[in-house]
Order: sequence, then C-alpha cells, then structure tokens
Amino acid sequence: MARTSRARWAWRLSIWLCIGGLVGSAYVLISANREYARGDNAYEQVRRLKETTPSSALSLMPEPLSVENPAPDPWSGQDVDFAALARVNPDVVAWIKAQDSVIDYPVVQGKDNSYYLNHLFTGKANSMGSPFVDYRTPGDFSRAVTIIYGHYMKNGSMFASLAKYKKQSYYDAHPVMNLYTPDGDYTIELFAGMVANGSIEFLRRDFDDDDDYLAYIETLKNASTFQSNVTVRADDRIVALITCSYEYSNARYAVFGKLVPHAEMKRP
Repeated sequence: MARTSRARWAWRLSIWLCIGGLVGSAYVLISANREYARGDNAYEQVRRLKETTPSSALSLMPEPLSVENPAPDPWSGQDVDFAALARVNPDVVAWIKAQDSVIDYPVVQGKDNSYYLNHLFTGKANSMGSPFVDYRTPGDFSRAVTIIYGHYMKNGSMFASLAKYKKQSYYDAHPVMNLYTPDGDYTIELFAGMVANGSIEFLRRDFDDDDDYLAYIETLKNASTFQSNVTVRADDRIVALITCSYEYSNARYAVFGKLVPHAEMKRP
C-alpha cells in the first residue's frame, strides 16, 4: 500500500509539474507578445512624427527593379522631420527604410553599444531595443564604414528581415534600401551579406590605405551569400547592418551596402 501511495503521489506531482511548466511557458509567451506589441506601438507613433510637407518629388519611371532603378520610394518628395524626432530623442542620427520589409525605423547612437539593446527610441525599456550606430564611429556616416546594429526579433520586427538576404532571389528583388539623415539622404546599394562569428571582431572600421580598404571589400564579396554587380570604389562609404543569426552559437548576419547620395534631396 505504501508503494502504491508513493506512486500515486509521484504521478500527481509530475502532472502538477507539467501543468506548472505549461502555465509558465504560456506566461513567458504572453509577456513577450505584450512587450513586442508595446514596442511596435511605440515605433508606429514615432513614424507619425517623421514626415513633413512634401518637397520637390523625384521622377520615377516604371522600369524593371534594379540597383540602378530601385522600387519607387514612398518617401520621395518628403523630408524626415528630424527636429521633431530629436525632441523625442536627441540621439537620433538617421532613419532607415527597406521596401517590402518591416525595416522602417529611426537610427540612434548612444554613448556605448549596450543601452539601445534594450531601450526603445522613446527611452522605454523594451527587449526590442532600437537600431543604433556603433559608438566607436561617427554618427554622421562620414567614415569609410558605419556599423548599425539591430535585433533579430521572433515576431519578425527590427532587423529580422535581413536574414532573407541569405537567398539570392531576395537580394535580386530587394537590392537597395534608403537612409535618411539630417544632412542628406542616400540609397544603400547592397553588395554583400555574410554569416560571421559574433564572438570575434569580424568588422573593420579603420584601414591602412585605399588598397587595404578595397581588399576588405573584396573579402566581403567573396564571403557573400548573394552575388551583386555593385562596384565599390576607394572613395565610397559603406554601411554594415548587423543582426543575430542562428547557424551556430553567437552567429551574426551582416549586410553591407554602398552609400549613394540623393543629390536631388539634399537638405540645405
């Protein structure tokens, strides 16, 4: 009888442990979804601040999509109201937008590479964080390489869609992004994407000379998950977009693009 009672007690305990585990998992999932929702709502409100009165619009011809002729930009003819954004967060340095993607976010630069890992553009603590420029490089994109980090969120937000560039077909359909800054606007002509080990320093910010820089560009192209015809010259500036990847522990996926100024949209 004692053995039977102990067996029943163990069975009931296992059932309650299973129920507790399910309840705990459900709570974590619900909490995460609520946090995602709060983050998405916060960024949607920030997006309402970004647009100002349309200025001179660019002429966009209905030709096939390519690096030379990217998809029409719904912001063409509009300025980003950086003054309004700065009133919310003076750390704002840019706005990045990708066609057919959730990437449509303000970009900030903090005093380190930690704060914006878990703080929204509004300053609220949230695991979504905010896309941010590496604090070790100027936030005005004046250096040869500017690095922007963003989370890979399970709900597909932030920089999660960068992983789609692991396929050539996605790059072929989405070869460019747009970057807006207080000093001028750019097309980002993507030329390479690579999986890298985040446990080691795989990004370079400084170069000995032009040959060293061009050799680095060639290294990126050789390691790329897609092929591109974009040419990067010694005097071109590039941007690296970094997010998590899951091929192995601490993997990262980095997409690299050349900055091409929108001369027609230069701000005074």
